[in-house]
Amino acid sequence: MYGLSMADAFASKDRVFLKCLFLMFLSAVTVCQGNSWDIRGEIGKTVMLPCSHTAVPKERQRNVIIYWQTKDEEVVHAFSKGKEDLQYLDEAYENRTRIFPDQLEKGDFSLQIAPVRHTDANVYICFFSDGSGSMSNLCTVKLEVAASFTDPSINLGPCWKSEEQVERNVSCISNGGYPKPQVHWTIQNGDTLVHPQGRTNVTQDLDSGLYIIDSQVTVNLSEGLTISCSIENQKTGENKTSTIRGCLIAVPPGFPVSILVGAAAGVIVLLITVFVWIKVSSKRNQRNAASSEVTGNSDARPLNAVSEYQQSSYCVEIQELGEKGNEKGLPLNNTENNQLESVTLRT
Repeated sequence: MYGLSMADAFASKDRVFLKCLFLMFLSAVTVCQGNSWDIRGEIGKTVMLPCSHTAVPKERQRNVIIYWQTKDEEVVHAFSKGKEDLQYLDEAYENRTRIFPDQLEKGDFSLQIAPVRHTDANVYICFFSDGSGSMSNLCTVKLEVAASFTDPSINLGPCWKSEEQVERNVSCISNGGYPKPQVHWTIQNGDTLVHPQGRTNVTQDLDSGLYIIDSQVTVNLSEGLTISCSIENQKTGENKTSTIRGCLIAVPPGFPVSILVGAAAGVIVLLITVFVWIKVSSKRNQRNAASSEVTGNSDARPLNAVSEYQQSSYCVEIQELGEKGNEKGLPLNNTENNQLESVTLRT
């Protein structure tokens, strides 16, 4: 039994059997036809299935039964003995439906479905019992589901100016909508207006159920040509249109491709050369500026090493001469002072 125990198998069969009995009971005891509505829900969002009846006071809510099902007898939601009863709930609606017990006092038995799926399009019926044993068909709601398509995108391959007409495939792409739309093409050239039949490819997303539309037409392009593509969603009443005029100018047919490749390569090499030259010049200027700051020489010229050495030698000689001439602690005479000054001046 694919991993199920014998007890689980019997419990599953009992559940199906009880569900069938319950649905037969509902069909047998229905005594009146309630209100009906036609509403539309948007895929991926929340929708409310309306239903109203006589208000139910809190003290009587433990006796009432509110039961929502589809026309195909799928159990959508059940409220019994003052709380939700989900034992017969169809798997497709698990964790997606609810009613609002605090609204029962106002007679509001509406059902919320969230998020809406494309498979939710159906007829829903609300049954009600006040605990006396009879049930009434309070409401019947026909739910249609839809989703808006994106604005169509027209894609046109490159073309070229020419006195001759050129054939091109033009594509129109739109997605995210439901159900399948109608695609309309309009081509205008001056006073001439045509509506060609496009080659349309429709793809449906398996999870969301939304459609992707890719339609194409072949046209003779010219300078003043106007091309329009419309996506019509009859469920939402939307008709989204996009238009392009003229065409993109590209390389004419027969133009040597090698010339284009060579020109492009030359431009790239030139740009790289300029970039490298700028970087090298910038680094060179930075090094010169740093050298000027360290030496304190605004002209950035190195000092004369020989001059420095000579100046230091003279200073040593003068110091030694002073020490020898004053060994006895006597003051230097004028002649010696003059000699010192002359030595200093020559340096």
